[in-house]
Amino acid sequence: MIRFSPSLKLLFLLTSLSLSRSAMGENQPEMFSRWMRLPVSTLEKMGRDDMKDRQSTDTALVCYTIITGRYDEKMDREEKRRVAEAYMSLWSIYFYQYYDYQKCFDCLTRARSIAADARLEIPNIFLGFGCMYQTITEENGNPSLAHKALSYYRMAYASASRIHDDEHIDMAFTNVISMANEYGRLADIAKEWQVYRRLPTNNATAILRRYNRVLYYSAESTNRKDFKAAIAGLDGMLREIEASEYIRLVYFTYILKAKLLVKQSFYDEAIAMLERPKEIADSLEMKDCQLEVYQLLASLYRVTGDTTRRRIFQEQYFALKDTLTNYHQLASVQEMEFQEKLNVVNGEMKKMKERHAFWNTVYIVVGIIVFVVLFFCLLLFRNYRKILKSNRLLFQKNQELLQAEEDTRQMRRRIAVRMTDSDKPETKYKNSTLDETDKNKLVASILNVMENSEEIFSPDFTIEQLASMTQSKYKYVSQVIHERYHCNFNYFLNQYRVKEACKRLNDIRRYGNKTIEAISESVGFRSRTSFVNSFKRITGLTPSEYQKIVKENN
Repeated sequence: MIRFSPSLKLLFLLTSLSLSRSAMGENQPEMFSRWMRLPVSTLEKMGRDDMKDRQSTDTALVCYTIITGRYDEKMDREEKRRVAEAYMSLWSIYFYQYYDYQKCFDCLTRARSIAADARLEIPNIFLGFGCMYQTITEENGNPSLAHKALSYYRMAYASASRIHDDEHIDMAFTNVISMANEYGRLADIAKEWQVYRRLPTNNATAILRRYNRVLYYSAESTNRKDFKAAIAGLDGMLREIEASEYIRLVYFTYILKAKLLVKQSFYDEAIAMLERPKEIADSLEMKDCQLEVYQLLASLYRVTGDTTRRRIFQEQYFALKDTLTNYHQLASVQEMEFQEKLNVVNGEMKKMKERHAFWNTVYIVVGIIVFVVLFFCLLLFRNYRKILKSNRLLFQKNQELLQAEEDTRQMRRRIAVRMTDSDKPETKYKNSTLDETDKNKLVASILNVMENSEEIFSPDFTIEQLASMTQSKYKYVSQVIHERYHCNFNYFLNQYRVKEACKRLNDIRRYGNKTIEAISESVGFRSRTSFVNSFKRITGLTPSEYQKIVKENN
């Protein structure tokens, strides 16, 4: 699926609005002036409403850009606050949606300058700087920037404390503790901790306040090498925050627990612990979190000697990192160019009002629109070619994997059979009566069914049927799949179904007249959504993208 850069999206939005208004008989200058003349309160509401839908923030990007474009040094203090907060909203969009770090720093710098000029306390600005430096530290492995991140988090905590902003007090201190613990600076925050620990816990963000206390005590336990106490405290809080809105906090806690297990050399348990944060990062497409968890899994599989899985996660890590790097380079220039175009339009609207030269302004705006359309088309074409090339490379890789499938079946059998008890990713089967000989036989039977039976493509195929076909018990089949393939039965089954779907999509002669829904049903999926999600997760392409490339190749 092609993902447009923010400037492409924004240019497309303004251009399409212009064309649609023209088609309805409305003058283009009137359309622009209506957007530009909206009051700040209306633009803020439109932006907030649009940001609730994390899939698309086109309207929010336009609204907050217009607000920031109105900045004037003569504004009063409250107006400057709203402009600074609009820059922070833009920062949130560029950071969490588009990963454009250059644009993020620009927004933070401008917000900080406005806040300093108006003597405003906006803790979120310091939190943003801390988040940026921490992210760059994690991506580039440069620990020198970690101290800068910690310094900004402490400034955010101090700023929030001065204005009694409970939400940002707790958010900032969560990051203060985690960064101080990660880089051995826990003693540096002793004074802040003595003040924080005495704060009441009956406020609106009480869950965060309780979590921070547990986090600090866990850090102290870690320093004492009392890892069991550290993990026990985190486990207690996990049961509470799992049902909360703080999904990134849930992710962070699992990562922290995994690192504590690594400190004790419990590598298999750490791998199992990373399953939940990987699920969170993948499902929400949190690219920064995906980079971190892929890197951790690759390093752990290297330690355990699983070269196949290490290579898989290492490739995923570098592929994602390369994608983000290319994206940043393209987006940084495009966003600044769009801001300039928006400022030009603003200036022309003012000239129109001053001179009342309606027709002259019409020509200017039409010229801008034509330029924007041409500019947009050029960028869209270049972006499309790059992503098309990327999709074709991904398709070719899947074709090579399918071609090699028959040659690697025996190898997979041998790898699965050679595993020992020390390789188990989970400890919940420690009371199992299966010995290694029984497990090896059961693995061979499972592979025989999965590779040779058409019954697995029935939508009603269950783990109980698999157990029956292998003349085993449900719990033994589940145990072997978890231990040998590090996944649950559904994911294990979906891998075979998706591979078969790929083969059928490739077979134009037999299945060329079949729809994606028909192929999905033929391999056992009950819904198109489930099929698309599984296909994308396993191959990296959607079924539509895969089918399109197959047809083009033929």
